[in-house]
Amino acid sequence: MKKIIFTLLTLSVLFSCSKDDDSISIAQESYVLPGNTFFPEGIAYHEKSGTFFTGSVNNGDIVRVNVENGETTLFATGSQQNRAAATGLKLDQMDRLWVCGGASNTIQVLDINGMLLKSWNTATLFGSGFINDCIYDNTHIYFTDSQVRKIYRTSVTAAQPGDLETWLTFTDAQIPYATTGTNANGIVNTPDNKYLIIVVSSSGKLYRIDKATKSINEITLNTPVTAGDGLYLINNVLYVSRNATNQIFPVTLNTDYTQGTVGTGFGSNLLFNTTMDRAGDYFLVVNGQLNRRSTANPVLPFTVSRVAIP
Repeated sequence: MKKIIFTLLTLSVLFSCSKDDDSISIAQESYVLPGNTFFPEGIAYHEKSGTFFTGSVNNGDIVRVNVENGETTLFATGSQQNRAAATGLKLDQMDRLWVCGGASNTIQVLDINGMLLKSWNTATLFGSGFINDCIYDNTHIYFTDSQVRKIYRTSVTAAQPGDLETWLTFTDAQIPYATTGTNANGIVNTPDNKYLIIVVSSSGKLYRIDKATKSINEITLNTPVTAGDGLYLINNVLYVSRNATNQIFPVTLNTDYTQGTVGTGFGSNLLFNTTMDRAGDYFLVVNGQLNRRSTANPVLPFTVSRVAIP
């Protein structure tokens, strides 16, 4: 296996210089991640620097990868920031990185240099079960819980993030949860800023949540998107990363996001793909291999794949 140069990122380095997005080349079909036990899950692409972040569910470490040359640097160490796992990641409009803590039930926010700004223990605060993924809009960032029927949120408008709250508590009649496996997972915000859409991995169902009224509607599909993990919405097409299928499936939604038609899956270089983010004409897709975590027998090296958006 090719030896990887793994350089510690000096925390005092400031990323004040931004690149012209047109000059950034998503140059590689596959980006190699370090270590034999990394098991990546979340991803967030930073357009200004042409780099992406991904984190480990095993130890909470977060790495930063250059999309042009594949150079990988350690961005933040889980053990030093009391972060046992990193699942969903998002960068907000202030270039802060939000980190979901999975089974460790933490939510954290870091600055662009990897310094920890704030941390919440959601198990202590709200009795959470598994903080899986997140999405932000103009004012708030929202977090899914795969075991407890709640969605949490906090403000993203101020320099210092606000207090975390339980924004929505729902019933099993509104969004059924399986007793085992993963329930609420990926989450997106609609372009009109009216709705959140979440996927329930165990059932393959999609739900639309009205942010003003908090009403919940199941999105009628021609076929379920079981094993749905990360979501990405472009106009009226919702792309669903379905980990057990090793593919991404487009779901064409109607204008009010109440119905969807699941199309043909794509992506030939994926391996239990979890989340994705857009970089130009491509998705950067995490090959999480979480199905191999219990046996500690992953296909090495761990990678993030470049997948052309149809």
